[in-house]
Amino acid sequence: MIKERLLAGTAGRAMSVAVSLHCSGLAFGQESPSTTPDSELSKRTIETSRVTVYLPTGDDNAIRTAISELPAEGGIIVLGPALFPVSKSIVIDRDGVELRGTTSDTILRLTDHANCSVIVIGSMETPIPKIVRNVIVRNLVIDGNRGAQEFECCGGPCDGGGLSFIRNNGITVRGTEDVLIENVATHNNRSGGVVLEKYCRRVHVSNLESYNNEFDGLAAYETEDCTFTQMKLHHNRSAAMSVDWKFNRNLITDSQFTENGSQGIFMRDSADNQFERLTIRDNGEQGMFIAETREIADSASKRNRFNHLIVTGNRTQGIRVNDVSCVDNVITNSRVSGNKAENISLAAEGLLIDTDTIGN
Repeated sequence: MIKERLLAGTAGRAMSVAVSLHCSGLAFGQESPSTTPDSELSKRTIETSRVTVYLPTGDDNAIRTAISELPAEGGIIVLGPALFPVSKSIVIDRDGVELRGTTSDTILRLTDHANCSVIVIGSMETPIPKIVRNVIVRNLVIDGNRGAQEFECCGGPCDGGGLSFIRNNGITVRGTEDVLIENVATHNNRSGGVVLEKYCRRVHVSNLESYNNEFDGLAAYETEDCTFTQMKLHHNRSAAMSVDWKFNRNLITDSQFTENGSQGIFMRDSADNQFERLTIRDNGEQGMFIAETREIADSASKRNRFNHLIVTGNRTQGIRVNDVSCVDNVITNSRVSGNKAENISLAAEGLLIDTDTIGN
């Protein structure tokens, strides 16, 4: 049973609110009756009521107001097929919230000189005071308008305290569990496309396109037990994917990392991850760069598994294992060939165990 009513939002526009009484997935949300679920993750079910707020037009203030006015158990904010200007980050720092668009015409665009992330999932405070859980962001286009932003970090030079610890990404995920990001395109951000940090667990990223960002298409730090799949990361000025600190036990599958300025994958301090069915081609430096962070003890990349990769056309090495501490990495059933300098380059023999790999 669905009851609909109109509420006057504090931003001065009418918001359509649908209260759905049925079994729905609080962990990853249940779709409204008119929408087909996009992911198996959206099918977790417990008995709950979900409030749905529809914003046909608006801006970041209208979206933040709608989020703040959801009941304690959360709800769904649906954005119409319109351009939503963003001059201050849309922050989802409470549990059980879904933010979604309706078509590829639902666009969040950072305004000139805003100098902030477009969306932040988690707390804006550093250190993180609490874990935020059960958030969904999907069916959106994010334009970071990087040419009109002066700084990489929020409000000014990086890491000076307060909000300056937060980079100006399309989506910044900080200290979260059980988050779903799917069917999102993010581009032209002053820092990265999507960035996970401050201990994220069980985040699922699916059908992400990230391109033309100042740094990486996707970056993840202090990130564990997450899944990244069906991604197209291309034409970023730095790496397609950077995993640079405490990136452990994650699964990366069925994705394309192409034509980025530096690496397809840049990895340090990363262990026990699985990379499967990836195409890594035509990047400006290495296809994959595997290393330690020499200033940090016990930060080698080790025990990672690479299966069914195509690594070709990269301008230096296809795969470079840069430090002798990076042990027990295995590549199988892959093709590493046609890279400009070398196909596989190792700091010492035996650092990359390969089976049925062509071109090495």
